[in-house]
Amino acid sequence: MTKAMTPVRQRLVAEAVRLEEDRLGRILDDPAADARAREAGGDFEQRLVRRAGEMALGRRFAGTLESLNQIRFWLLLGAVVLAFLAGMGSAAAVFGQDATVNIGWALSALLGLQLLMLLLWLVFTLYRPKGGGGALGRAALAAVHALGRRLSRRPESAVVLSASVGLLRRGGFGRWVASALTHGLWAMFCLGALLGAVFALSVRQYEFVWGTTLLTEGSFVALVAMLGAPAQSLGWPMPDAEIVRASRIGLDGAVGRELWSGLLLSSILFYGLLPRALLTLISLLLVRRAAGRLRLDTSLPGYARLSDRLGAHARSIGVLDPRPPEAPGLEPASRSRPAPVHGRVLLIGLELERGSNDWPPRLSGVDWITLGRADDRSQRRDVLSALRARDTAPGVVLVLCSLARTPDRGAERFFAAVREQTKAPVWALLDEGGTLAARGIERAGRLRQWQLAGARAGLDYVLEVDLDDPRHPGTRELVELVGQGVAEG
Repeated sequence: MTKAMTPVRQRLVAEAVRLEEDRLGRILDDPAADARAREAGGDFEQRLVRRAGEMALGRRFAGTLESLNQIRFWLLLGAVVLAFLAGMGSAAAVFGQDATVNIGWALSALLGLQLLMLLLWLVFTLYRPKGGGGALGRAALAAVHALGRRLSRRPESAVVLSASVGLLRRGGFGRWVASALTHGLWAMFCLGALLGAVFALSVRQYEFVWGTTLLTEGSFVALVAMLGAPAQSLGWPMPDAEIVRASRIGLDGAVGRELWSGLLLSSILFYGLLPRALLTLISLLLVRRAAGRLRLDTSLPGYARLSDRLGAHARSIGVLDPRPPEAPGLEPASRSRPAPVHGRVLLIGLELERGSNDWPPRLSGVDWITLGRADDRSQRRDVLSALRARDTAPGVVLVLCSLARTPDRGAERFFAAVREQTKAPVWALLDEGGTLAARGIERAGRLRQWQLAGARAGLDYVLEVDLDDPRHPGTRELVELVGQGVAEG
């Protein structure tokens, strides 16, 4: 990873690597990157960041991120220009061909919507601290991500953009980025409106009038005095009560026109441009603070399973020797239906026939957390590390196995290791029965082999399923038992 990369970008690359490894269902082997991460020292997160930067995949993600940042810059610049032009367009609409301007309509058109949006932003910021950010900023972020995905020709763009979205959701970082965009774009709108109004008032002569049906004349006079108070305190002349009353019927002279122009321009400045510019600056400062506090969620399975690889010294993964040969009368793992699960559902894949493109499997009604696949020794070590690193016990650990394979001593040892690492129930799910049938292997005998292996390893339940067929009896039972499990936030 280059030295020019900021800590946020370094963490973004690490997050992209995690997402790619989660998609593949395994940790990518790069002994050199692992060694450099260990040698660099620091805490676990720092080693994760260093490992990602040293990997060839991480360097590709870093290049893709740089390309996406260039696209984002031009897209955001385009949004700024559009906001400025929208402000000038609003001013042009107010100062049209008609030489008479209704001051109430002008103020409403140039300030009404943005003041309403500012009030909504304030309400959401105070009462929904985990949300907010402003609709305009969030819409701009969504548009930039969508267009960035389309405009970037790099294959890694989708992963990097997903990693960006994940980091934006942490620690208020995304909220203040969206706030900065919201206030910045509205500030450009107000600047465009202010300059457009100055230009229109400089090249044409306008008469200012006002009218009301519900308000009294005194109420409108008070409103004008309130709007003009900030500018008047700085010595900017504002319409007095006599000019306000005279303007109702259009009797004010040139002095009145200048004063009304001053009121309109000062209102755009003090109630539009300056508040938005100040809030933009504050949001940028909060973005910087949030960026300094941003950390990777090292409790995620994709990170947790690297704890042994990046440790200072190699540690035992806790795999047990195979249990003694089965005693006479050993019963298969319990076939009695367990109680429904309340808690997080963890999923591990063990030597499956399905490829990485079909992992992790999806099952409607079940939201499981995948710890990865355990197809070889290093992957089994990583999965066990992730399981051991969890702070809270899950509701159940599911080990997805293939009926097309014969359970060997390695599978039993892995079952026993999983059983040792958690206090939660451990179930074996037997999938890929269709592959077994296609090979002409007798199903009942193979099923009993797995049940006996589960019994020797101390599993709590063994269930035959077909994850590609939601109508399969075992699949329906699985949904009924673990469908109440909750996903990890």
